[in-house]
Amino acid sequence: MTDRTGVRRRALTPHAETELGPAAADSPHEGPGEQLGNDVATNGFTSSSRGCSAEAVAGRCGAGLDWLVAGALLAPPALTCLSRLGVPTGLLLTASLGPVLKALALLGVLLLGWRLLRFRRWRDETAQVPRFLVCFLVMLAELTIENCVVWLVSASDLRKYEQVPGLQDNVEIAVRAAAGACPALAAALALPAATVLHFLAALLALAFSVLWDQVPYSGFGMFSRVVLTIAASRVLRMACFMCTVLPNPRPGCYSRRFPPVPATAWETVMAGYTTIRGFGGCNDLIFSGHGAFWVLAPLAFRTYYPAAPSRMLPAGLLAALRRRWLLLPAALQRVWRLLPGLRLRLSTAVLWLALTHASLRDVLDRQHYSVDMLLAVVVTWAVWDWLEWVYPAGRVALPRRPTGSPPDPLNPAVLALILVCLGVAGVIVIGGKA
Repeated sequence: MTDRTGVRRRALTPHAETELGPAAADSPHEGPGEQLGNDVATNGFTSSSRGCSAEAVAGRCGAGLDWLVAGALLAPPALTCLSRLGVPTGLLLTASLGPVLKALALLGVLLLGWRLLRFRRWRDETAQVPRFLVCFLVMLAELTIENCVVWLVSASDLRKYEQVPGLQDNVEIAVRAAAGACPALAAALALPAATVLHFLAALLALAFSVLWDQVPYSGFGMFSRVVLTIAASRVLRMACFMCTVLPNPRPGCYSRRFPPVPATAWETVMAGYTTIRGFGGCNDLIFSGHGAFWVLAPLAFRTYYPAAPSRMLPAGLLAALRRRWLLLPAALQRVWRLLPGLRLRLSTAVLWLALTHASLRDVLDRQHYSVDMLLAVVVTWAVWDWLEWVYPAGRVALPRRPTGSPPDPLNPAVLALILVCLGVAGVIVIGGKA
Protein backbone atom coordinates (compact mmCIF):
# COMPACT_ATOMS: atom_id res chain seq x y z
CA MET A 1 0.00 0.00 0.00
CA THR A 2 1.28 3.51 -0.84
CA ASP A 3 0.44 6.48 1.38
CA ARG A 4 -0.05 10.07 0.26
CA THR A 5 3.67 10.83 0.25
CA GLY A 6 4.52 7.92 -2.02
CA VAL A 7 6.03 5.83 0.81
CA ARG A 8 5.33 2.17 0.24
CA ARG A 9 4.15 0.33 3.35
CA ARG A 10 3.69 -3.33 4.33
CA ALA A 11 2.44 -4.96 7.51
CA LEU A 12 5.09 -5.70 10.15
CA THR A 13 6.13 -9.27 10.85
CA PRO A 14 7.62 -10.60 14.09
CA HIS A 15 10.95 -11.33 12.38
CA ALA A 16 11.13 -8.23 10.19
CA GLU A 17 14.74 -7.16 9.82
CA THR A 18 15.40 -4.21 7.58
CA GLU A 19 17.82 -1.43 6.97
CA LEU A 20 17.12 2.19 6.39
CA GLY A 21 17.55 1.62 2.69
CA PRO A 22 20.44 0.49 0.48
CA ALA A 23 22.46 3.59 1.32
CA ALA A 24 22.66 2.56 4.96
CA ALA A 25 24.79 -0.44 4.20
CA ASP A 26 27.07 1.57 1.92
CA SER A 27 27.69 4.41 4.34
CA PRO A 28 31.17 4.19 5.90
CA HIS A 29 30.07 6.24 8.90
CA GLU A 30 27.05 4.29 10.08
CA GLY A 31 26.91 4.58 13.84
CA PRO A 32 25.43 2.28 16.43
CA GLY A 33 21.67 2.08 16.23
CA GLU A 34 21.39 3.06 12.57
CA GLN A 35 20.51 -0.51 11.64
CA LEU A 36 16.81 -1.18 12.07
CA GLY A 37 15.18 -4.46 12.95
CA ASN A 38 12.72 -6.21 15.21
CA ASP A 39 10.45 -3.14 15.41
CA VAL A 40 13.09 -0.93 17.02
CA ALA A 41 12.73 2.82 16.66
CA THR A 42 16.07 4.53 16.00
CA ASN A 43 16.75 8.22 15.43
CA GLY A 44 13.06 8.88 15.03
CA PHE A 45 12.62 6.19 12.39
CA THR A 46 10.24 3.31 13.02
CA SER A 47 11.16 -0.07 11.64
CA SER A 48 8.98 -1.73 9.06
CA SER A 49 9.61 -4.36 6.46
CA ARG A 50 9.45 -1.70 3.75
CA GLY A 51 11.33 1.19 5.35
CA CYS A 52 10.59 4.16 7.55
CA SER A 53 7.27 5.91 8.04
CA ALA A 54 6.19 9.14 6.37
CA GLU A 55 6.08 10.87 9.76
CA ALA A 56 9.70 9.89 10.39
CA VAL A 57 10.79 11.22 7.01
CA ALA A 58 8.86 14.45 7.64
CA GLY A 59 10.69 14.85 10.93
CA ARG A 60 14.01 14.72 9.11
CA CYS A 61 13.02 17.39 6.57
CA GLY A 62 14.04 21.01 7.12
CA ALA A 63 11.82 24.07 6.77
CA GLY A 64 14.22 26.21 4.75
CA LEU A 65 13.37 24.59 1.42
CA ASP A 66 9.67 25.11 2.13
CA TRP A 67 10.01 28.87 2.58
CA LEU A 68 12.48 29.29 -0.29
CA VAL A 69 10.32 27.62 -2.95
CA ALA A 70 7.03 29.08 -1.72
CA GLY A 71 8.52 32.57 -1.49
CA ALA A 72 10.12 32.40 -4.94
CA LEU A 73 6.83 31.34 -6.55
CA LEU A 74 4.63 33.80 -4.65
CA ALA A 75 6.88 36.86 -4.97
CA PRO A 76 6.14 37.82 -8.64
CA PRO A 77 2.32 37.67 -8.34
CA ALA A 78 2.50 39.39 -4.94
CA LEU A 79 4.49 42.30 -6.38
CA THR A 80 2.04 42.53 -9.28
CA CYS A 81 -0.91 42.64 -6.86
CA LEU A 82 0.75 45.39 -4.82
CA SER A 83 1.37 47.39 -7.96
CA ARG A 84 -2.28 47.08 -9.02
CA LEU A 85 -3.42 48.16 -5.56
CA GLY A 86 -1.48 51.39 -5.90
CA VAL A 87 1.49 50.50 -3.71
CA PRO A 88 4.56 52.28 -5.15
CA THR A 89 6.44 49.21 -6.37
CA GLY A 90 7.19 50.52 -9.85
CA LEU A 91 10.83 51.24 -9.06
CA LEU A 92 11.24 47.79 -7.54
CA LEU A 93 9.59 46.09 -10.51
CA THR A 94 11.60 47.94 -13.17
CA ALA A 95 14.82 49.75 -12.41
CA SER A 96 16.09 47.97 -9.33
CA LEU A 97 14.68 44.46 -9.69
CA GLY A 98 17.04 43.37 -12.47
CA PRO A 99 20.30 44.14 -10.64
CA VAL A 100 18.91 42.71 -7.41
CA LEU A 101 17.98 39.44 -9.12
CA LYS A 102 21.39 39.22 -10.77
CA ALA A 103 23.12 39.84 -7.45
CA LEU A 104 20.96 37.20 -5.74
CA ALA A 105 21.66 34.72 -8.54
CA LEU A 106 25.41 35.31 -8.25
CA LEU A 107 25.23 34.96 -4.48
CA GLY A 108 23.25 31.74 -4.87
CA VAL A 109 25.80 30.27 -7.29
CA LEU A 110 28.67 31.12 -4.94
CA LEU A 111 26.82 29.66 -1.96
CA LEU A 112 25.99 26.51 -3.92
CA GLY A 113 29.62 26.08 -4.95
CA TRP A 114 30.77 26.54 -1.38
CA ARG A 115 28.31 23.97 -0.08
CA LEU A 116 29.30 21.50 -2.80
CA LEU A 117 32.94 21.75 -1.73
CA ARG A 118 32.01 21.26 1.93
CA PHE A 119 29.43 18.50 1.37
CA ARG A 120 29.98 15.57 3.74
CA ARG A 121 27.96 12.80 2.08
CA TRP A 122 29.59 12.37 -1.33
CA ARG A 123 29.64 8.59 -0.98
CA ASP A 124 25.85 8.46 -0.69
CA GLU A 125 25.56 10.52 -3.89
CA THR A 126 28.20 8.54 -5.76
CA ALA A 127 26.30 5.32 -5.05
CA GLN A 128 23.32 6.70 -7.03
CA VAL A 129 25.32 8.01 -10.02
CA PRO A 130 25.12 4.81 -12.16
CA ARG A 131 21.32 4.72 -11.73
CA PHE A 132 21.07 8.41 -12.60
CA LEU A 133 23.31 8.10 -15.68
CA VAL A 134 21.19 5.31 -17.13
CA CYS A 135 17.97 7.28 -16.58
CA PHE A 136 19.51 10.50 -17.90
CA LEU A 137 20.77 8.85 -21.10
CA VAL A 138 17.35 7.27 -21.67
CA MET A 139 15.77 10.72 -21.35
CA LEU A 140 18.25 12.28 -23.81
CA ALA A 141 17.57 9.50 -26.33
CA GLU A 142 13.81 10.02 -26.03
CA LEU A 143 14.09 13.80 -26.42
CA THR A 144 16.29 13.37 -29.49
CA ILE A 145 13.73 11.13 -31.16
CA GLU A 146 10.81 13.31 -30.10
CA ASN A 147 12.48 16.42 -31.56
CA CYS A 148 12.26 14.80 -35.00
CA VAL A 149 8.81 13.27 -34.50
CA VAL A 150 7.33 16.70 -33.66
CA TRP A 151 8.42 17.89 -37.10
CA LEU A 152 7.26 14.72 -38.85
CA VAL A 153 3.71 14.91 -37.51
CA SER A 154 3.45 18.52 -38.70
CA ALA A 155 4.94 17.72 -42.11
CA SER A 156 2.63 14.73 -42.61
CA ASP A 157 -0.54 16.73 -41.88
CA LEU A 158 -2.62 16.60 -45.07
CA ARG A 159 -4.29 19.93 -44.19
CA LYS A 160 -1.24 21.84 -42.97
CA TYR A 161 -1.75 24.72 -45.42
CA GLU A 162 -5.48 25.05 -44.73
CA GLN A 163 -7.01 27.38 -42.15
CA VAL A 164 -8.50 24.54 -40.10
CA PRO A 165 -10.47 25.96 -37.15
CA GLY A 166 -9.59 24.79 -33.67
CA LEU A 167 -11.77 22.47 -31.63
CA GLN A 168 -14.35 23.68 -29.13
CA ASP A 169 -12.89 23.82 -25.61
CA ASN A 170 -15.60 23.89 -22.97
CA VAL A 171 -13.16 24.67 -20.16
CA GLU A 172 -11.93 27.74 -22.03
CA ILE A 173 -15.52 28.87 -22.58
CA ALA A 174 -16.44 28.33 -18.93
CA VAL A 175 -13.34 30.06 -17.55
CA ARG A 176 -13.80 33.08 -19.81
CA ALA A 177 -17.44 33.34 -18.76
CA ALA A 178 -16.52 33.06 -15.07
CA ALA A 179 -13.75 35.64 -15.45
CA GLY A 180 -16.19 38.01 -17.13
CA ALA A 181 -18.62 37.66 -14.23
CA CYS A 182 -16.00 37.78 -11.46
CA PRO A 183 -13.38 40.56 -11.63
CA ALA A 184 -11.34 38.91 -8.87
CA LEU A 185 -10.99 35.73 -10.94
CA ALA A 186 -10.07 37.76 -14.00
CA ALA A 187 -7.38 39.56 -12.00
CA ALA A 188 -6.04 36.27 -10.65
CA LEU A 189 -5.83 34.76 -14.12
CA ALA A 190 -3.98 37.84 -15.36
CA LEU A 191 -1.21 37.43 -12.77
CA PRO A 192 2.21 36.29 -14.04
CA ALA A 193 2.14 32.53 -14.56
CA ALA A 194 4.91 30.18 -13.53
CA THR A 195 7.05 28.95 -16.41
CA VAL A 196 9.20 25.92 -17.11
CA LEU A 197 12.12 27.72 -15.49
CA HIS A 198 10.19 28.11 -12.22
CA PHE A 199 9.32 24.41 -12.03
CA LEU A 200 12.84 23.38 -13.07
CA ALA A 201 14.27 25.65 -10.38
CA ALA A 202 11.99 24.00 -7.81
CA LEU A 203 13.19 20.53 -8.85
CA LEU A 204 16.83 21.63 -8.71
CA ALA A 205 16.22 23.20 -5.30
CA LEU A 206 14.88 19.85 -4.08
CA ALA A 207 17.90 17.99 -5.45
CA PHE A 208 20.48 20.45 -4.09
CA SER A 209 18.68 20.76 -0.76
CA VAL A 210 20.60 17.66 0.35
CA LEU A 211 23.58 20.00 0.74
CA TRP A 212 21.69 21.68 3.59
CA ASP A 213 20.18 18.44 4.99
CA GLN A 214 16.65 19.49 4.03
CA VAL A 215 15.66 15.99 2.87
CA PRO A 216 17.07 12.59 3.95
CA TYR A 217 17.58 11.41 0.37
CA SER A 218 20.16 11.48 -2.41
CA GLY A 219 19.85 14.26 -4.98
CA PHE A 220 20.95 11.94 -7.78
CA GLY A 221 18.49 9.32 -6.58
CA MET A 222 15.52 11.70 -6.62
CA PHE A 223 16.45 13.05 -10.05
CA SER A 224 16.80 9.51 -11.42
CA ARG A 225 13.07 9.07 -10.97
CA VAL A 226 12.36 12.55 -12.34
CA VAL A 227 14.27 12.12 -15.62
CA LEU A 228 13.00 8.58 -16.22
CA THR A 229 9.43 9.82 -15.67
CA ILE A 230 10.10 12.52 -18.27
CA ALA A 231 11.25 9.90 -20.77
CA ALA A 232 8.44 7.40 -20.15
CA SER A 233 5.63 9.97 -20.14
CA ARG A 234 6.88 11.59 -23.34
CA VAL A 235 7.03 8.22 -25.09
CA LEU A 236 3.31 7.90 -24.35
CA ARG A 237 2.86 11.48 -25.56
CA MET A 238 4.57 10.69 -28.88
CA ALA A 239 2.29 7.70 -29.37
CA CYS A 240 -0.77 9.87 -28.71
CA PHE A 241 -0.03 12.72 -31.12
CA MET A 242 1.28 10.43 -33.86
CA CYS A 243 -1.89 8.30 -33.81
CA THR A 244 -4.35 11.15 -34.40
CA VAL A 245 -3.58 14.57 -35.90
CA LEU A 246 -5.61 17.23 -34.11
CA PRO A 247 -5.91 20.81 -35.39
CA ASN A 248 -3.91 23.52 -33.68
CA PRO A 249 -5.93 25.95 -31.50
CA ARG A 250 -4.31 28.68 -33.64
CA PRO A 251 -5.01 28.11 -37.37
CA GLY A 252 -2.33 28.85 -39.96
CA CYS A 253 0.59 27.72 -37.86
CA TYR A 254 2.53 25.68 -40.42
CA SER A 255 3.07 28.43 -42.97
CA ARG A 256 4.36 30.74 -40.22
CA ARG A 257 6.79 28.35 -38.57
CA PHE A 258 7.88 25.50 -40.84
CA PRO A 259 9.51 25.28 -44.29
CA PRO A 260 8.08 23.26 -47.18
CA VAL A 261 8.43 19.50 -46.87
CA PRO A 262 11.65 18.26 -48.56
CA ALA A 263 11.40 16.03 -51.61
CA THR A 264 12.98 12.88 -50.19
CA ALA A 265 12.24 10.90 -47.05
CA TRP A 266 15.86 11.20 -45.85
CA GLU A 267 15.83 14.98 -46.15
CA THR A 268 12.49 15.08 -44.36
CA VAL A 269 13.86 13.10 -41.42
CA MET A 270 17.06 15.13 -41.24
CA ALA A 271 15.03 18.36 -41.20
CA GLY A 272 13.76 17.26 -37.81
CA TYR A 273 17.21 17.82 -36.33
CA THR A 274 17.91 21.31 -37.68
CA THR A 275 16.65 23.01 -34.52
CA ILE A 276 15.43 22.31 -31.00
CA ARG A 277 11.64 22.28 -31.31
CA GLY A 278 10.74 23.13 -27.75
CA PHE A 279 7.73 25.15 -28.91
CA GLY A 280 6.13 22.01 -30.34
CA GLY A 281 4.70 21.35 -33.75
CA CYS A 282 1.84 22.82 -35.72
CA ASN A 283 -0.77 20.39 -34.52
CA ASP A 284 -2.22 19.95 -31.10
CA LEU A 285 0.32 17.61 -29.53
CA ILE A 286 -1.91 15.73 -27.15
CA PHE A 287 -0.95 15.82 -24.35
CA SER A 288 0.93 18.93 -23.21
CA GLY A 289 4.68 18.49 -22.87
CA HIS A 290 4.86 21.62 -20.74
CA GLY A 291 2.19 20.32 -18.38
CA ALA A 292 3.89 16.92 -18.17
CA PHE A 293 7.06 18.64 -16.97
CA TRP A 294 5.34 21.14 -14.68
CA VAL A 295 3.56 18.46 -12.67
CA LEU A 296 6.84 16.73 -11.81
CA ALA A 297 7.74 19.46 -9.31
CA PRO A 298 4.69 19.06 -7.02
CA LEU A 299 4.88 15.28 -7.40
CA ALA A 300 8.55 15.18 -6.37
CA PHE A 301 7.94 17.52 -3.42
CA ARG A 302 4.90 15.51 -2.34
CA THR A 303 6.93 12.29 -2.42
CA TYR A 304 10.34 13.26 -1.08
CA TYR A 305 9.52 16.34 1.02
CA PRO A 306 6.45 15.29 3.04
CA ALA A 307 4.85 17.06 5.96
CA ALA A 308 3.54 15.52 9.15
CA PRO A 309 -0.28 15.12 9.18
CA SER A 310 -0.67 17.99 11.64
CA ARG A 311 1.68 20.35 9.82
CA MET A 312 -1.04 22.09 7.84
CA LEU A 313 -3.53 22.40 10.73
CA PRO A 314 -3.27 24.22 14.07
CA ALA A 315 -2.90 21.83 17.00
CA GLY A 316 -6.14 22.95 18.66
CA LEU A 317 -8.17 22.54 15.49
CA LEU A 318 -6.68 19.11 14.85
CA ALA A 319 -7.50 17.97 18.40
CA ALA A 320 -11.07 19.22 18.08
CA LEU A 321 -11.51 17.39 14.80
CA ARG A 322 -10.21 14.19 16.35
CA ARG A 323 -12.65 14.49 19.26
CA ARG A 324 -15.57 14.86 16.86
CA TRP A 325 -14.32 12.19 14.46
CA LEU A 326 -16.91 9.63 15.53
CA LEU A 327 -19.72 12.13 14.90
CA LEU A 328 -18.88 12.40 11.20
CA PRO A 329 -20.81 10.22 8.76
CA ALA A 330 -18.82 7.35 7.26
CA ALA A 331 -18.78 8.98 3.83
CA LEU A 332 -17.26 12.19 5.22
CA GLN A 333 -14.68 10.18 7.14
CA ARG A 334 -13.54 8.54 3.92
CA VAL A 335 -13.30 11.93 2.19
CA TRP A 336 -11.35 13.34 5.14
CA ARG A 337 -8.77 10.54 4.90
CA LEU A 338 -8.21 11.36 1.24
CA LEU A 339 -7.56 15.07 1.79
CA PRO A 340 -4.02 15.53 0.42
CA GLY A 341 -3.58 18.92 2.10
CA LEU A 342 -3.02 17.22 5.45
CA ARG A 343 0.33 15.99 4.17
CA LEU A 344 1.29 18.94 1.97
CA ARG A 345 3.91 21.45 2.89
CA LEU A 346 3.38 25.07 1.94
CA SER A 347 5.79 24.75 -0.99
CA THR A 348 3.96 21.71 -2.36
CA ALA A 349 0.58 23.42 -2.09
CA VAL A 350 1.97 26.50 -3.86
CA LEU A 351 3.41 24.30 -6.62
CA TRP A 352 0.01 22.68 -7.20
CA LEU A 353 -1.58 26.13 -7.27
CA ALA A 354 1.06 27.37 -9.73
CA LEU A 355 0.45 24.32 -11.92
CA THR A 356 -3.30 24.97 -11.99
CA HIS A 357 -2.82 28.66 -12.77
CA ALA A 358 -0.27 28.02 -15.52
CA SER A 359 -2.47 25.32 -17.08
CA LEU A 360 -5.47 27.64 -17.22
CA ARG A 361 -3.32 30.36 -18.76
CA ASP A 362 -2.13 27.92 -21.44
CA VAL A 363 -5.75 27.10 -22.26
CA LEU A 364 -6.81 30.76 -22.37
CA ASP A 365 -3.80 31.66 -24.54
CA ARG A 366 -4.72 28.74 -26.84
CA GLN A 367 -1.36 27.05 -26.48
CA HIS A 368 -3.17 23.80 -25.67
CA TYR A 369 -6.67 22.44 -25.23
CA SER A 370 -7.78 21.78 -21.68
CA VAL A 371 -7.83 18.03 -22.35
CA ASP A 372 -4.10 18.26 -23.09
CA MET A 373 -3.41 19.78 -19.68
CA LEU A 374 -5.65 17.28 -17.88
CA LEU A 375 -4.06 14.27 -19.56
CA ALA A 376 -0.57 15.67 -18.93
CA VAL A 377 -1.22 15.68 -15.19
CA VAL A 378 -3.01 12.32 -15.05
CA VAL A 379 -0.60 10.40 -17.29
CA THR A 380 2.56 11.83 -15.73
CA TRP A 381 1.21 11.18 -12.23
CA ALA A 382 0.49 7.56 -13.19
CA VAL A 383 3.97 7.13 -14.69
CA TRP A 384 5.52 8.67 -11.57
CA ASP A 385 3.76 6.10 -9.40
CA TRP A 386 4.64 3.24 -11.76
CA LEU A 387 8.32 4.18 -11.52
CA GLU A 388 8.38 4.15 -7.73
CA TRP A 389 10.92 1.30 -7.87
CA VAL A 390 13.53 3.64 -9.35
CA TYR A 391 13.98 5.44 -6.02
CA PRO A 392 11.23 4.47 -3.56
CA ALA A 393 10.61 7.05 -0.85
CA GLY A 394 10.96 5.82 2.71
CA ARG A 395 12.88 2.68 1.83
CA VAL A 396 15.93 4.63 0.60
CA ALA A 397 16.02 7.31 3.31
CA LEU A 398 19.62 7.88 4.39
CA PRO A 399 20.67 7.32 8.02
CA ARG A 400 21.88 10.17 10.19
CA ARG A 401 25.62 10.66 10.29
CA PRO A 402 27.10 10.21 13.76
CA THR A 403 28.37 13.42 15.32
CA GLY A 404 32.03 14.01 14.56
CA SER A 405 32.26 11.57 11.65
CA PRO A 406 34.77 12.66 8.97
CA PRO A 407 33.42 13.95 5.65
CA ASP A 408 33.61 11.85 2.50
CA PRO A 409 36.30 12.95 0.02
CA LEU A 410 35.15 15.14 -2.85
CA ASN A 411 34.62 13.21 -6.08
CA PRO A 412 35.70 15.47 -9.00
CA ALA A 413 33.98 13.22 -11.55
CA VAL A 414 30.63 13.55 -9.79
CA LEU A 415 31.10 17.31 -9.53
CA ALA A 416 31.84 17.46 -13.26
CA LEU A 417 28.71 15.39 -13.95
CA ILE A 418 26.61 17.92 -12.05
CA LEU A 419 27.99 20.76 -14.19
CA VAL A 420 27.42 18.83 -17.42
CA CYS A 421 23.82 18.01 -16.50
CA LEU A 422 23.13 21.64 -15.61
CA GLY A 423 24.54 22.66 -18.99
CA VAL A 424 22.35 20.15 -20.82
CA ALA A 425 19.30 21.36 -18.91
CA GLY A 426 20.15 24.92 -19.91
CA VAL A 427 20.37 23.99 -23.58
CA ILE A 428 17.08 22.07 -23.52
CA VAL A 429 15.04 24.47 -21.42
CA ILE A 430 16.48 27.89 -22.23
CA GLY A 431 17.61 27.28 -25.80
CA GLY A 432 14.62 25.22 -26.83
CA LYS A 433 12.02 26.85 -24.56
CA ALA A 434 10.90 23.31 -23.76
